[in-house]
Amino acid sequence: MFGVAVYTDSATIVSSGIHTTLKSIDEVELCDVCTDGESVVNLVRTGQYQILFVALKDVSNSDIQFELIRQIRAQFYGMRIVAVAPRACKDLVFKSIRCGANGFLSADASVQELKEAVFTIRAGHEFFSASITNLLVNNYVESMRTDSADHITLSEKLGKRELEVLSLWGDGHTNVEIADTLFISVRTVESHKNHIMQKLGIRTTVDLLKFAIRNNITSL
Repeated sequence: MFGVAVYTDSATIVSSGIHTTLKSIDEVELCDVCTDGESVVNLVRTGQYQILFVALKDVSNSDIQFELIRQIRAQFYGMRIVAVAPRACKDLVFKSIRCGANGFLSADASVQELKEAVFTIRAGHEFFSASITNLLVNNYVESMRTDSADHITLSEKLGKRELEVLSLWGDGHTNVEIADTLFISVRTVESHKNHIMQKLGIRTTVDLLKFAIRNNITSL
């Protein structure tokens, strides 16, 4: 059993059903919403909460939220923090992670993704919703496309079908859409994705994040 705290300066995250979903998880003993930073700090200080969800706005209007993430990370290092944004945005992802977040969800995340995020984060791992993964892959692909040397490396490492899957994946298509486009099964798409990640030395979404930050694929 564990506790989850939610910070939002509006009712958006509550009305979207995220708060309701969190409360429905059997293992979540406590689930409280705070609308100001001081209340969040006081809540976390009790030691009864292990995960904090922070609702972001857009990049230019989330300074308070980013500062809160920094503050919580500095004062309560063991607290697990998940940033939640209205949409998948690479700048929000990068800045959240740099401030100390352990995961990132877009508001369109499914109920299953939200539950998966809770248990993955609770177990000490990072978590990023599917739309974020597609966004990061897209950035990875674009960076490789614009660098001729890397483009050659891609062609050398990946087969023709894998390149097709990677291109569609990078453009944000779902597994089902990729399967329909290439006339293959969803399971085959998933297999190609696993092989692509292995061949490029990228094991997790976090590796994609590290690649993006290391190669300055962001203006932040």
